[in-house]
Amino acid sequence: MKNRDAKREAAPLGRKFVSIQTLARRWNVSDSTVKRLIDEGELTGIKVRRSHKIRLDSVLEYESRSSF
Repeated sequence: MKNRDAKREAAPLGRKFVSIQTLARRWNVSDSTVKRLIDEGELTGIKVRRSHKIRLDSVLEYESRSSF
């Protein structure tokens, strides 16, 4: 129990992730477009098994730079 609590405290507050599919629906674009943005380094995130999880702060930063 003590070790699990330490892991929770070590994680930065507010770190949230969205899936490629969720982001594609939000922006009304294809999944391929979102994948391309990840490959080009425009969006950051992590890969969990076979799926990407994109950092929400990366999404919001990209939206502020783009015409969304």
